[in-house]
Amino acid sequence: MIDYIVPLFKDANIFFIQGQRKGRVPYSNSMVLGDYLIDTGVSATRLKKVKKTFEIKKLLFSHWHDDHIRECNIFSDIPFYCHPESKPIIEDIDKLLDLYEIRNTPAEPQFKLYLSDIIDAYGIKIEGTFEHNDMITIGNDIQVKIIYAPGHSIGHCIFHIPELKFAFLGDIDLSTFGPWYGGTDSDVIEFIESIDKVLNLDLETVVTGHSGLYKGKKLIRHELEKYKSIFIRREEMIKALLSETKPRTPEDLLEKNIIYKRYDFLKPFLLAIEKTMIQKHFDKLLVEKKIEKKNDGYMLK
Repeated sequence: MIDYIVPLFKDANIFFIQGQRKGRVPYSNSMVLGDYLIDTGVSATRLKKVKKTFEIKKLLFSHWHDDHIRECNIFSDIPFYCHPESKPIIEDIDKLLDLYEIRNTPAEPQFKLYLSDIIDAYGIKIEGTFEHNDMITIGNDIQVKIIYAPGHSIGHCIFHIPELKFAFLGDIDLSTFGPWYGGTDSDVIEFIESIDKVLNLDLETVVTGHSGLYKGKKLIRHELEKYKSIFIRREEMIKALLSETKPRTPEDLLEKNIIYKRYDFLKPFLLAIEKTMIQKHFDKLLVEKKIEKKNDGYMLK
């Protein structure tokens, strides 16, 4: 077997497909579950190899993000499925310009070229949808449960096989970068709740959208808790930059190493994302009544 196609269980047709650059953005990892493929971000070359190696009959998207649907038209001969909230975005990918808040900004023309020339994310049609708690049967009656897990984005789902104590976690990705919530549809409180859903599952093997394969209950729990703690670290950094006298805006907190340490990929885009992620923390702190809004800025209470 090719090194980026990894069988996970002896008696089940379940394979981890590692994306190019080990699944790091702008690529992502995929899964083959029986005759289903989950996500297509592994690269065009690897997708073509998957198509030759497996008899894939249906394609499922964990969510709408461009790095998970890229080059999916290689499988245009089979039906595509996603959560209902992802469907309108995948079918009209220009909507992400608003969800990323980059429309009419310096990042828009470059990003549209990226979507058309590199990601090839235009003209996608979704055949059907799946919902929270829907079940898929693969192989010899192995049941895959779909769990709605928003926060990273709307429409984000994980795929759980209780019998095998396995889950594909999508972009609850356990990366060292930490949780990403840079869309207007993202929500920090929901993201934390989704991580807690995973912590309540009995898991011995997981695959994530970007950092790959993890085995062992203790390791998986440790990585989930460490990943979750990054929210707290970022929040403490934000609070340390606020005062009780002078309102601060998300723009005031850019390039303070709260979210990004470098801006190697399209800096105007990353600054827009960083601004949104800081705003999401302000939204959470407002709900918790730890800060207050004044004159379009935010202050400690």
